[in-house]
Amino acid sequence: MLRKLLGFTLAEFLVTLTINLILFTALITIFLYNINHYRKNLQVTRLNQQLHTALMIMSNDIRRAGYWAYASNDVGTGQNNNPFMSGGLDISVNASNDCILFAYDHNSDGALPEVNSSVDDERYGFRLSGQAIQARPPGGGFACDSSGSSWENITDPNVIDITNLTFSLTTTTITTGPGVRGIAMRGVDVSVTGQLVNDSSITRTLTQHIRIRNDKFIP
Repeated sequence: MLRKLLGFTLAEFLVTLTINLILFTALITIFLYNINHYRKNLQVTRLNQQLHTALMIMSNDIRRAGYWAYASNDVGTGQNNNPFMSGGLDISVNASNDCILFAYDHNSDGALPEVNSSVDDERYGFRLSGQAIQARPPGGGFACDSSGSSWENITDPNVIDITNLTFSLTTTTITTGPGVRGIAMRGVDVSVTGQLVNDSSITRTLTQHIRIRNDKFIP
């Protein structure tokens, strides 16, 4: 006697195929979601790194504002002969709060060079220009409205757009003698907001308080 052959009916085959298609579609959906989630996390990390680097560059430089290698010469004299603090040269913020200018004795020789000299004139700055953070290079225009070509980008406009950069200068004065004599302690609050060029939905804002190391003596 021949054995009866067993197998799937057409209806059973179609049901099995449908279930497999549903499972396969679900797996593909989960896979694509994970890939997209990983890509977005990678982009967020990249944006954070760019903003953190820019903030670190600015904070490390700004906190040195007003430094003078010969400041000890003024101790006990009741005077402030620091050339890097004369006329508010040590630090200033423009009216729109998106640019900061400052100076310090970078080479510790005690002398303040002329502006736009062929060497480092020890005047520095950061500003928002277009959608990039720029730094003033040696010999560049020492003004917030200097031409864009005289300042250098420290963020890559091909990768991130800087949508906001704000500097807020605060001063706390402690009176130490008659009249206005005292010590001015300065700080700068910096806020920077950026977004990815290829995905404007990915945006981050970082803030930092920078304590100026060199207090200003007011004679």
